[in-house]
Amino acid sequence: MTTEKLTMHALKQNDNVHPTFRASTSGAGSKELPRQMSRSELDVQPKRRSRAISNSESSTKSVAQSTKPKMSIFKLVAATRAWHKLATKNSKSRSSEKPPPKLENTFRLEPDERKRFMPRKVEKLLADVLAARLDKVTYDPRTCREITTDISTHIKARVKAMDFPRYKIVSNVIIMENKGQGAEVASRCVWDANSDSFATHTYRNHSLVAIAYVHGVYYE
Repeated sequence: MTTEKLTMHALKQNDNVHPTFRASTSGAGSKELPRQMSRSELDVQPKRRSRAISNSESSTKSVAQSTKPKMSIFKLVAATRAWHKLATKNSKSRSSEKPPPKLENTFRLEPDERKRFMPRKVEKLLADVLAARLDKVTYDPRTCREITTDISTHIKARVKAMDFPRYKIVSNVIIMENKGQGAEVASRCVWDANSDSFATHTYRNHSLVAIAYVHGVYYE
């Protein structure tokens, strides 16, 4: 009796996996022919087959991934050394490019005799510039501020174009109203009297007085 119950239980478990065959309710020795499957059972069977195929494919993929050869520690060390050699080679090639040379100062304590600051040439330049810019100008405090800046910048550029190498040029212009009054302008600086010098010029018309002076200081 116990063996018959176990046999029936096994057949029922088989029915869950293969619904085509059904366990009979009769004894273990009785046999029953397979019945014809219904339409719903026929629809379920291809789905089970597709699931079984997908499960088998996933299992084969996992097995293939697990069987891939892994990189050994020796290959990893060799690849790291090769990368390091390539990086050092590229850095050396970049460092081999020579930067532009840095020229040291000559430390000439005295200017060239042919290139000294010449006050007479600069004074002539000041006279020409002031006469050309202020010939028909009437004194006006609102416009004279811009005029002095423009004239001072122009004089500095013209003096630099006269080619006095290693000289620092300082240009100043003062414009005041001409009412017959007196004016005194003074300046002081620390320099070498053998190499440094200055030039000045005063211009007057019926309305204003302009004083321009330029200092040339030798840069050692």
